[in-house]
Amino acid sequence: MTIFTSFICIAFFLCAFSDEAEALQNLLQGIGGLRGNGGLTTPPPLCKRVDVGTLSVSPMGLGTLNLPLDKEIDDETSSVLKIASECGINFVDTAEAYGFGKSETLLKNACDSADLTIGSDATQPGTIAAATKFAPVPWRTESQTVVDACKASALRLGVAQIPLYQIHWPDLIQPLKAFGRENRKDELYWEGLAECYRSGLAANVGVSNYGPETLLRAQEALSKKGVTIVSNQINLSLLRYRSSEQTLKVCDELGIKVLAYFPLANGLLAGKYSVDTPPSFPKSLTMKKYYEDAEPLLVVLRRIASERNKTVAQVAINWVMMKGAIPIPGARNSKMARDNFGSMGWALSPEEVLELEMVASKTGEFSNGGFELV
Repeated sequence: MTIFTSFICIAFFLCAFSDEAEALQNLLQGIGGLRGNGGLTTPPPLCKRVDVGTLSVSPMGLGTLNLPLDKEIDDETSSVLKIASECGINFVDTAEAYGFGKSETLLKNACDSADLTIGSDATQPGTIAAATKFAPVPWRTESQTVVDACKASALRLGVAQIPLYQIHWPDLIQPLKAFGRENRKDELYWEGLAECYRSGLAANVGVSNYGPETLLRAQEALSKKGVTIVSNQINLSLLRYRSSEQTLKVCDELGIKVLAYFPLANGLLAGKYSVDTPPSFPKSLTMKKYYEDAEPLLVVLRRIASERNKTVAQVAINWVMMKGAIPIPGARNSKMARDNFGSMGWALSPEEVLELEMVASKTGEFSNGGFELV
């Protein structure tokens, strides 16, 4: 009997007759997936590249929400992109909603400065597969608005074709909902997304913040048009995954790659916040309940990090990759970028994954940011 099998047997015996039995079984199923194919499956963090539709990208990427949203040129951003490329990262996510388009322009200019090229063939050295997103705001009432926004994003990114174009969130902003009136336009946006793909404006299309029900509806609508959803970007971390389990399951069944934003739960899982070292004001007010509740999980993260000579952030990000998702943490500077990208090239053991999830299952979930996965 292996150590892993012994650990599972003991854990199951302790929990089999408790209220945690169902939760444990879910954890074991996840571990079983990691050990699939007779244990021969290469853990995602050890893969050089993973597939997102037609794109061949690094097992983790870079999010741009932490980069300046009020600048179109920034030396630090160029340095972050250089470090990313040196570390094997070739996937960067942005959005038209970040800085009202300035983030897309900043990404283009930073790539130029770092001698990198945005393109759909990310197998080529120095090529970055950029993903951006359409903002479904109330005044966009026609499918053509998606196409027009895609053209504008492509112009800001300096490309003829966007490698991955996503809808940023379901049509949730309903100004007249309080008066009993809603005008959901998701189907119109899906039509526009399909047109972006068919016209060649987008090499691949995806969605963001979609739960199982909305995702299945989108998949049905787009598949009838011969268009495949290749990705779903969601809030996913050790502090936000129990509410995402059904979404992860549906994505896996449909062959849709999960992109994980907030893999460090807005810095909570970087190991720098605690009761003794809280974040600065005003972040300390909104984060206090989270870092106090997360302390038991952080204790385990710190121990594993110490045993493996890794940082707490690297362990937390590695866990996301072990779930089959592509984490896209942000990085304000080169030091943070290099540390985050050290999450690749090694893999947590099944025992470590299970231990982290068992502790996390007793911790309150991090904020959903206003997006319930439905």
